Amino acid sequence: MRSARGGDLGDLVSLINNWEVARWVSSVPHPYTEFDGREWVTRVQQDHAIGRPRRFAIAMKETDRLIGGVGIDGSTGDGSDEPAVGYWLGQPHWANGYAREAVAAVIDYGLRTLGMPTIRAYTDPSNLASQKVLLRCGLKKIGEIDLVKPTRLGARRAPLFRISQRELSP
Repeated sequence: MRSARGGDLGDLVSLINNWEVARWVSSVPHPYTEFDGREWVTRVQQDHAIGRPRRFAIAMKETDRLIGGVGIDGSTGDGSDEPAVGYWLGQPHWANGYAREAVAAVIDYGLRTLGMPTIRAYTDPSNLASQKVLLRCGLKKIGEIDLVKPTRLGARRAPLFRISQRELSP
């Protein structure tokens, strides 16, 4: 995980503009344009510059190329003030453990470094792969929420997951 860079723009736009990715991420526009990408890169860079990073690029260690994004400023789904983790990963990088690694790292950062007492997440009810990632990162399914805005696939209720500081291993 790292801050976003201007050089990430091409990878960012091509990866998140893929419908197979975008259909699960209601908080990003689709189609996703270079303008949208520049806005995201600027927001991430600004957060990092003022010492309040909440969003990160997920980059390959070997090449430093962007493969996704993760943050603890995601949509809560129901308007809650509780910090929420959100992430996306480009389709060519699915099923390699990268999402789990990034989500676990940002949760650890939020709970340990930033001192957040809890972090939540929700998914489209049919996004079973994302639910598995959350469960493998220690979040527990605690129920469902009524969504303020339906998911891109039209769901109005979604499973809710949560983790707290006390559930972290030392």
